[in-house]
Amino acid sequence: MLETELEFDPQYWQWGTQDRAPRFLHAMIRVSDLDAALRFYTEGFGMKVLGRFDVPVRRVSAAYIGYAGYDEGGLLELTHKWDGVEIVPGSFHFAIGVPEMEATLARLESAGAEVEMAPTVLVPGGPLVAFIKDPDGYSVELIQSRRA
Repeated sequence: MLETELEFDPQYWQWGTQDRAPRFLHAMIRVSDLDAALRFYTEGFGMKVLGRFDVPVRRVSAAYIGYAGYDEGGLLELTHKWDGVEIVPGSFHFAIGVPEMEATLARLESAGAEVEMAPTVLVPGGPLVAFIKDPDGYSVELIQSRRA
């Protein structure tokens, strides 16, 4: 199908229509409980839910979450299969920059996060790096994004 033949409905083009170069849009993780995952990421990391929807043909519910709009930065897509699916932890991780490592870890631990690796400087002169597990066992890397 040629681009000129594409049907255009603005509600399905939330990523924009004017890009001139490739850019990161989102990473997806499968979750066992969409509401629990949304609470974890919105309350623990302060992300916002940008969109929540069902895709009946694929039998999934999903949500896009992040810190900015669809066209302003990478997002995380949380996807829940209606018929259930095995979650395979450890096969994926993503990183989030956090300006205040200690405060962020405290919020995340109170939201149920398990600390996999305490804040550590991995490279001399580098930032603090920590790893936590979300409710489904996915690793989330925290990288300090502000110098103390």
